[in-house]
Amino acid sequence: MAQLHEKFIKTSTSVSQVEQDIDHYITLHPDGVYDDVLATDGRWDVFFHLADMRQALFGWYDMPKDADVLEIGCGFGALTGVLADRAAHVAALDESLFRARACAKRWAKKENIDVYAGQLHDIPFSQRFDVITLVDILPRVANGEESLAPYAAYLKSLLAYLKPQGRLLLAMDNRLGLKFICGAHDPYSDEPFGELSGVSGRGRLFTSAEVGEILAEVGFIYWKFYYPLPDYRLPQFIFTDDALPNPNVGEMLIPYDPMPESRILHEASLYEALIRNDLFPGMANSFLVECGMTEDFCQTESVSVACDRAPAYNIATCREGELYLKKPVTATAEQGIQDIAENLEPLRQRGLDVVPWELKDGRLFMPRIDAPTMATWLQRRKPKDRDSVLAAMDRLWAGILQSSPPVPDAKNCMKKLDPEADWGVILSCAYLNMTPDNIFYRDGKLSFFNQGLSRENCPAKYLMFLSVYDNADVLSHLGMLDELKARYGLSSLWGVMEAAQQENVARFRRYDVYHRFYDWAAMNPARMEKNRRVLKIIGNDEDE
Repeated sequence: MAQLHEKFIKTSTSVSQVEQDIDHYITLHPDGVYDDVLATDGRWDVFFHLADMRQALFGWYDMPKDADVLEIGCGFGALTGVLADRAAHVAALDESLFRARACAKRWAKKENIDVYAGQLHDIPFSQRFDVITLVDILPRVANGEESLAPYAAYLKSLLAYLKPQGRLLLAMDNRLGLKFICGAHDPYSDEPFGELSGVSGRGRLFTSAEVGEILAEVGFIYWKFYYPLPDYRLPQFIFTDDALPNPNVGEMLIPYDPMPESRILHEASLYEALIRNDLFPGMANSFLVECGMTEDFCQTESVSVACDRAPAYNIATCREGELYLKKPVTATAEQGIQDIAENLEPLRQRGLDVVPWELKDGRLFMPRIDAPTMATWLQRRKPKDRDSVLAAMDRLWAGILQSSPPVPDAKNCMKKLDPEADWGVILSCAYLNMTPDNIFYRDGKLSFFNQGLSRENCPAKYLMFLSVYDNADVLSHLGMLDELKARYGLSSLWGVMEAAQQENVARFRRYDVYHRFYDWAAMNPARMEKNRRVLKIIGNDEDE
């Protein structure tokens, strides 16, 4: 079981009420499942320390299986468990005895964790480490000091704990991050436009150039920037300079803000201009920086990671050169990887074109395909492309009908939603990811991938509905939405299927658990417009 080491603690720290509550929740939930807590306690601190979504920061990261990891600033252990799943051993350190005890309690069943309470340099570690992690630590080591020297000195002191080929992982906000320019609160001054306007706080925000200057002063020879979006706290995507985001990333991203009152703009609408003008690396909201004395770094170039779903589907999709890998973020998600493999094989056997794949060591490998997804292809169409769009959608409909043998109408799992409706062909197994987002499309050919979800005895029309529904804005812009509804017999069933889909999404994305996150993501456009009007009024008053 996890071991707690208390003898190195020299000073006591105050414990807030919310910290006491978090510790209480950990005590009440030895299984590590905090769904009921997240569903009822709406405080950001509780969510931040207990939500599975935190695991996305390191759940994709490759390290040697025999690695020794030092986690500096483990807090209540939100990242400790996912590090322990990837390493041989984790030494988790926190300066607070209260938090260290809570972390050890949280991971009591893991035998490869030692939790230390105290200051790093007071603990005589007998070994050096393969990986050292510092999440939101570097900005706080010098109390907001403007000079870069104390931050470089602190990192230089860590070299004594790092193996010659070891890696340091730093996660922090970017002072020029787009969210701060849009009015988000500075985390250290608790003010909007904090350091951008010269206000100092409890910590120091760095730009990418300043981070590079610090690392060079330390003596690191190599470093690699990763750009977590919307930030390092709750990542949904992670990019690098070798794989920057597409201009439409704002349409897929779910930015959030627990304190949106000061926002003047919604960052999602600005990413396209940012990316098209090559400004993204300098204005990403936060950084994850990998640095060391050798270039033996993680091969991942970009990551799409979903940790707001059912635990079995908390999966990271990673681009590594000419390969895409699907990795389980936690051990529970290994079942989700297995489901994808098991669903791809029947499609292949029934004559559909499936992207080649290999299941190995709990990961799914597939080659990088030089073709757009069908969803991207549709986004690029113009009204004059009506015939080619119809042909593509007809091919998809034919593929759906081919994907599984039919069963009698009486088995229809959706019939009770409208007993009198014409549901059409009922498939013995419907693969719910047979939608344009999960299809490569080139020269009229459909190649399916990423088929993780399925449903028995389901109408083929429901699968076609999902494809039309997910791309309704694009198809409406092309003037084809109503035509396609009628073409595939969806018009009379649209309302019923839409309600069913919204219920399915709510269940899959666990809205009952993560509803607070989606509240934070629903930044009010009217409030932002009001804030802009206020600024305009203030500016006009000053002119007078």
